[in-house]
Amino acid sequence: MNADDSDDMRPEYDLSNMVRGKYAARIGKPYSITVHAEDGTSTTTHYPGSAATTPAPRVALKQYQKRTLNTLEQFLRAAQMKGAKDAFEFISAEAGRAGIMYQSDFGATPCVCLRLPTGGGKTLLASHAIHRIASNWLGSDAPVALWLTPSDAITTQTLGALKKPGHSYREALEQVYGARLIVCDLSEVALIPPPEWGRSAIVIVATIQSFRIAETSQRRVYAMSEAFEAHFKSLPPHRLQGLQTVSAADIAEHSFFTAADAGRVKTSLVNWLALQNTIIIVDEAHNARTDLSFKALADIRPACVLELTATPIPKRTNVLVSVSAQELQTEDMIKLPIVLSEHITGWETAVFESIQRRNQLEIEAQKEDDYIRPIVLFQAEPQGGKQGGEMTVDKLRAHLIEHEQIHESQIARATGDYKELRDIDILAPACPIRYVITVEALKEGWDCPFAYVLCSLQTVRSAKDVEQLLGRVLRMPYARPRKQPALARAYANVVAREFAEAADALADRLIDNMGFEALELAAFFAPPQGGLFDEAAAALAPPPALPILKAAFAQAPNLPAAPNVACAASESGGVVVAVQGLVSAEMRVALVAAAPNKKEREALDQQIERHNAVATGMMAPASRGALFSLLPRLCLSAQGELELIERDTFGLRAQLDLLADKAQLPGFKLAASSDSFEIYLQGDKVKVAHAESAQGTLDAVPSQQTESDLIGWLDAHLRKPYITQAQMQRYLAVLVRNLINETGLPLAGLIRARFQLAQAIEHRIEELRSASVVRGFQLLLDEPQAITASFEHSFRFEAQHYPARPPFYRGRWQFKKHYYPQIADLKGEGEEFECARLLDEHRQVRHWVRNVAQQAEYSFWLPTSTDYFYPDFVCELTDGRVFVVEYKGAFLDNADTAEKQRIGDLWARTSAGKCLFLMAYQERGGVDLAGQINIAIEGKMAKTVGGSGS
Repeated sequence: MNADDSDDMRPEYDLSNMVRGKYAARIGKPYSITVHAEDGTSTTTHYPGSAATTPAPRVALKQYQKRTLNTLEQFLRAAQMKGAKDAFEFISAEAGRAGIMYQSDFGATPCVCLRLPTGGGKTLLASHAIHRIASNWLGSDAPVALWLTPSDAITTQTLGALKKPGHSYREALEQVYGARLIVCDLSEVALIPPPEWGRSAIVIVATIQSFRIAETSQRRVYAMSEAFEAHFKSLPPHRLQGLQTVSAADIAEHSFFTAADAGRVKTSLVNWLALQNTIIIVDEAHNARTDLSFKALADIRPACVLELTATPIPKRTNVLVSVSAQELQTEDMIKLPIVLSEHITGWETAVFESIQRRNQLEIEAQKEDDYIRPIVLFQAEPQGGKQGGEMTVDKLRAHLIEHEQIHESQIARATGDYKELRDIDILAPACPIRYVITVEALKEGWDCPFAYVLCSLQTVRSAKDVEQLLGRVLRMPYARPRKQPALARAYANVVAREFAEAADALADRLIDNMGFEALELAAFFAPPQGGLFDEAAAALAPPPALPILKAAFAQAPNLPAAPNVACAASESGGVVVAVQGLVSAEMRVALVAAAPNKKEREALDQQIERHNAVATGMMAPASRGALFSLLPRLCLSAQGELELIERDTFGLRAQLDLLADKAQLPGFKLAASSDSFEIYLQGDKVKVAHAESAQGTLDAVPSQQTESDLIGWLDAHLRKPYITQAQMQRYLAVLVRNLINETGLPLAGLIRARFQLAQAIEHRIEELRSASVVRGFQLLLDEPQAITASFEHSFRFEAQHYPARPPFYRGRWQFKKHYYPQIADLKGEGEEFECARLLDEHRQVRHWVRNVAQQAEYSFWLPTSTDYFYPDFVCELTDGRVFVVEYKGAFLDNADTAEKQRIGDLWARTSAGKCLFLMAYQERGGVDLAGQINIAIEGKMAKTVGGSGS
């Protein structure tokens, strides 16, 4: 994938043409752009419109990406009403991270971070985030965004992608802004005509170093510029307050300043951005958490700061969303596990096996629908290594050609001296490259999902930048599931004495530099197994040996007796303790206590946690190839066919009629004056907005704005799949007319508050829809004979599809039957933990799953009148039945609990004895939790404790 695409842009977006172009854009309506060239010719491009009228991007967002963006929107909307601090802490508490304090580095300006592991698509998310911030925080159709990157290489790549027609980053913006989109670097900003500010969305891509400096007189972005003088001329004096002025350092640095210029407001890029309510996107934000960076960002007076990172960053960072590697794997973004082979006999074996692995993968790739050409990344030793033992780039290349009979056209070197990947589209079918040799790291931003095998010839403990290369082999081609299991994995051949050493060393890189969680290590690494490319042989292959933890001590520690523990004298005179498989809680305490000081105790405790995570992963039923039983789903019998009951099923039973009641917006108020207005949504007051600082107008329309303009804009922003456009337009026309004529709200005020108006209408539509769904739910339940649990529409927990995310279970109790290596959202103590422990210990439970909520594709759910109901635990019993448990704690006699009980009982009752459902309580009817579980499974006295399936 070539990163140097910055010159590939449409003529209408070229800034030199833009100055001469004539614009006639209207949101929600077709428009044309005519570009006049200097030779007298002209080119006209026709566009169908923007916002919801344009086609959706070709790259569909993954579920975790939608969740991330939805959470960002919820935060921004809440921040409008209660401020960034309260909004952040409320949303964090709702996500199970109560107690996290918001750091107000920019005062009232929202500043939050999205944390995604390597391969999670941070740049795509940033592209989608711009218009969400503009809509939900600024209320702007024409935002200005400053996109800051950590290096020139990343700037070039990001700028090229955002300018390239058809690229997913650009499509995310064009979907909303159409032709009213300008993407540029710092050198092009001055060419943007003044009328475009406030009419077009402007995205400026630059390195953070362009702004980060102690003495601002030494950076061009802070300097006086004639190009910006026209922008400042018509501004009233109070708009200029607080901007940077000519300083003594400026006068000393530049001869064109005189003493009379001291205190004069600079007509600089930074000052102009400070007037634009600029959105700041900070890529690789862990590189920007310095006082100098904060000062640089504060000078721009941002309206909102959005940080993105993979690397763990300081506690003062406001991490709004943290995505797990499990979520990426579940949605086919990355290849896991990493099949790890360690080599102690020398680099020749590692090279040979890497080549063989690649050849086998290429054969498997022929069975895929997508074109894939597997690639090996070799990490050679640096020049000047140990005498007689070094394998440098040139020596490795010669070895591949002379001894492995690889044609030189299939080999590319990527180092400081060799640039053989420059201008190469390595994903193109015509490209012959199958082997890439590097030393430390490939060019920043280089991405190739075809890279499958990493072969590091540096000793794994001393290898530098191995995580850079490891990240290259993790990305899944086309972000789609692979038909061949071998192509869903990544492969690493490393020089190490044993698997445990190699896994531990690579784990450090994954956790410290790539954003993965220690408790996810169970799913990361797998030792090589015979029969990987032969399913029959793989089924007969013995399970891999469990990893061995080794810890060295000066003298033999006092340890409890255990069959998996051995002690031996070390060469240095001390003792080495080896524990194969899980380290018990008692053994862990004893080992850690035997370490000589606090630092070593903490390091050993962390080592044991990681070791146990890997061992647990290898022992988990999913890792051992066990299948989870199918679960039937509730279906509706209609005209002889079974239809899965989903969210829309109930709504279709009772058609939504937006005009069945009077069209109004309860709780929406607007108090306007000549220069500001206040908006009330559902009783909460939104921040005061000043007319003169608001960006953009309604589609840059002429001064005579009409109801039709507002209705068209609202229609484009409120499209719903369950409402026809004709129905939506009729509803909006009546509603807007009622707001103006009966409520007395002025049209101009509604247009200025259109984003908040759209929010209020969306909320009202959801209220009306929810009411219709409840009616449909009741109508359906009144016909129970038409509902059945059917395996025609079944669900199964798949081994590689468990979208667990932090907080993971971290308790000392070692669960043995959880189907997956990780356990999502379970504390190490409390009532839910006790329920999980009882299920894990029950003799009739084969394995169980902590069901992940709000994951409709990957979790088990039952329909309710409001949403989907995700029971807490799903168990497969030894007799093949499925046992579903929803834990409630104290007895609750409310409508929600009653509805879940009713739908769970219906599911179990119509499953022909295949399924059991229990609404479990700490105590009910004199029966404790363990008794309720036993009674539900055995089928006795089920009715007295709320169980079913008898």
